[in-house]
Amino acid sequence: MILLVNDDGIDAPGYRALYHALRRVTGCAVLAVAPTVQRSGASHAITIDRPLAAEFRHQDGFAGFAVDGTPADCTKLALDAICPRPPRLVVSGINDGPNAGRSILYSGTVGAAMEAAVAGLPALAVSRMLGWASPADGAAYAADFARRMLELGGFAGRVVNLNLPAEPAARWKPLRIAAHALGGFREHYRPLPGRDGAPAWRLAGDWQGGESGSDTAWLSAGHPVATLLQPLLNADQAALAGLAV
Repeated sequence: MILLVNDDGIDAPGYRALYHALRRVTGCAVLAVAPTVQRSGASHAITIDRPLAAEFRHQDGFAGFAVDGTPADCTKLALDAICPRPPRLVVSGINDGPNAGRSILYSGTVGAAMEAAVAGLPALAVSRMLGWASPADGAAYAADFARRMLELGGFAGRVVNLNLPAEPAARWKPLRIAAHALGGFREHYRPLPGRDGAPAWRLAGDWQGGESGSDTAWLSAGHPVATLLQPLLNADQAALAGLAV
């Protein structure tokens, strides 16, 4: 069984396309659990101030649970209360917009996948550059990537972060493996008229390719890019030596 989650909401076209592609390409049962609405930018947030509700949806060959929570909530709730058995793989996506470079720090798509890795499971997060015409080719590519992960094994407790170009798949360049860097969107706040004259701002961003050989640079050049991530956030602990007493 594959658990499929996302952050764009249960009705997102990329999510529905990936649901069908995973079933067709991998031959696995797919359990879909996703937020009721768009929850992009939720990162790894979880809901602690109220109960979570899950509504079963069954329509047009799709069956899944809509959860009134965050993407990470969906993974946690599914693994603890909805899945009849531990899934072989947790897949998150397909997100409408890239989650490479700086964006993985804010991404609900990556956050939902990372929660699976925290639980010791293998996970695949899938995102695509903005501007695609149809989700079908990206879903087929991601489903085949998931199939190969299942066959290869060895990804328990880790996340493969896969980003796809917006162009039709026939025009994509070869897959590249790259480390996470800090390119991508550079955010800034645009001033807007606020209520009663109070100041207000809206978050916006401009895409930048980043340094040569980075995940964002390869993606900008038309390559699908895969990056291997894990939950541990340790830096070099020796830097703290001067603070020891």
